Amino acid sequence: MLAQTHAAAADARQDYLLRLLGESSQFRVRAQAAVSLGSVDPNSKVVDGLIEALADDHPAVRAAAANSLGRLGDRRALEKLQRAARDREAPVSKAASAAIARLERSGGGGGAAGRASASGAARPQGPARFYVAIGKTAAKSKQVPAAAVAEANRAVRDEVEGIAGVVVAPVGERPAQAKAALRKRKLTGYFIESSVTSVESKPGGGSRVAVSVIVATYPGRDMRAILSGAATAFAGGNSTAQAAAAAVRSALRKLPQAMR
Repeated sequence: MLAQTHAAAADARQDYLLRLLGESSQFRVRAQAAVSLGSVDPNSKVVDGLIEALADDHPAVRAAAANSLGRLGDRRALEKLQRAARDREAPVSKAASAAIARLERSGGGGGAAGRASASGAARPQGPARFYVAIGKTAAKSKQVPAAAVAEANRAVRDEVEGIAGVVVAPVGERPAQAKAALRKRKLTGYFIESSVTSVESKPGGGSRVAVSVIVATYPGRDMRAILSGAATAFAGGNSTAQAAAAAVRSALRKLPQAMR
């Protein structure tokens, strides 16, 4: 009975987000709904709704839909994403191109099986350029819920693994091992350290989460850049975790540029 209750709640939240995506008159609401749908259990209804959103009037919604389709890993979206990759708006074409690359790397039919693995083992993505170690996400205060930290940690690894040219270093690698790997592969090493800096409850429900990401050398850990991001998720389901994942994606949009 408890499992059925959770499933019903998840279905209700999904339907609510799809309704916002398709019917809201505010583009920010539609865009946030598209972002949130990228973290639900993938199914044909969600994928179809996001595909339709690729034709939305506002580029922010189109870009968010493309990004979420890449995360869900359903290759049925490839044809529409290829069209979106020719969008006149640069953020849309960039998001669609990244989603296409992610789907083509997955090689699967879609759903969870098509997503990038978060096993922590080294895994090349395209022509290798960077060797990236990922630290465990921290909380800046005791008020930050554990669920937000856990989801941010998962999102960091998921996003980094999806960047073309990145080889993810094994968890717990020693400095000597890192240096040997860098010499052998002739790559540039980086260390990603993330933290959830604040969680704010919004009037009427929902949460706003802010994150900070430090990009440092690896294995030396000399800081090279600080990236920040924030996002708000609507009430329903675990809005704090959803906002944490979206905030991480916002922060890491500039990670490829920072590493270059």
